[in-house]
Amino acid sequence: MTDTEQAVPPKALFAGEGALMRWWQAMMLTEQELNALNIRPAPTVYRAELKRAGTPEAALMTQGFRALWLALPDSARERKPWSMLAWAALAGVLSHVKQQDDSRSFAASLGKINPDIDKPNVSELRFQQLQGARTPEDFYRRLHRLIKQVNGKTHVTSLARGILDWFDEHHGQQALRPDKKIAVRWAMDYYQAAESALAKNKN
Repeated sequence: MTDTEQAVPPKALFAGEGALMRWWQAMMLTEQELNALNIRPAPTVYRAELKRAGTPEAALMTQGFRALWLALPDSARERKPWSMLAWAALAGVLSHVKQQDDSRSFAASLGKINPDIDKPNVSELRFQQLQGARTPEDFYRRLHRLIKQVNGKTHVTSLARGILDWFDEHHGQQALRPDKKIAVRWAMDYYQAAESALAKNKN
């Protein structure tokens, strides 16, 4: 599978995706880019507070999260009892994402081969540690580390959907087919990104 095939489809992935993207863009894009999109820049304190938040609970108390939460449609805010904590975790993690990568999913950006070292951006060990996270705090902390390893560049809504799905799986009771689980979806994208690079090198 190629990087292009791993790219996230253009259709909406989850309720609130549009509001989330506008919120993230307001924090990260230049004034010129925001003017073109007719989006007002966010106060710098939004990102500053979120970047300092060490846990999802700490992110809950920030101005940036409150702005996101109030911008979400009811279908996103009221869907499950753990939704607020999930969106707070999402806000905290996305405060470290500086650039959108439209070419590949979040997990594929972790598995992409770095040509300078001929290895994935994120090692298999670090990726497996993320997959093995069992608490929101551990999951949150490991995501922060991996975003730094890809230099703050990944697919924003792909990452966001993964975080929301992780909270659903760890708090919900509904059994999922193996191929629908976030760990399986992420593993497929991570390893296929490396396989794609190896196949290109052989050609």
